[in-house]
Amino acid sequence: MRNNLILIYLLVFVAILILLRALGVIYISNDELLGYVLIIYGLSLFYSSFISGRKIFLFIGSTTFLIGIIFFLLSNFQFQNTHDFILPAVIFILSISSFMVYLSDTTQKISVYIAIILCALGVGEMVLISKNEITGYFVNIVFITEIYWPMLIILIVVVMLVNRDSKQ
Repeated sequence: MRNNLILIYLLVFVAILILLRALGVIYISNDELLGYVLIIYGLSLFYSSFISGRKIFLFIGSTTFLIGIIFFLLSNFQFQNTHDFILPAVIFILSISSFMVYLSDTTQKISVYIAIILCALGVGEMVLISKNEITGYFVNIVFITEIYWPMLIILIVVVMLVNRDSKQ
């Protein structure tokens, strides 16, 4: 029943966005609209699956959310070579989704091993396609990490607290 309610709210949200776009109140591209839909549905699926402990839907919800983020980024920012961006993005999305499955049940270590392997593959792919050499790549990673490290820590703490509370 909860998934049906989520879908109804999502359809209402999309209908309102399309109506506002048709009236000329807002401008939103189809890619951005798809991104919003995937972000909202992915978060809803992730949250409901995390609480109920359904790992496959947790993985799908996390993947859906991250694909929505990709659509949002691609529609709002200019990337020089989007085709070079796709393979590493897919690898990182699978890595993060595997890590989220691990955080939901820390007794199953296979998920964290898969996440680490996929993350290493993603970094390797980014280094291979990078035009700034390996040192330039890691300088950029350090710069981004310096800015966004508090959000990553907060996300991990929240997930761990929800996991602890849901098991009690």
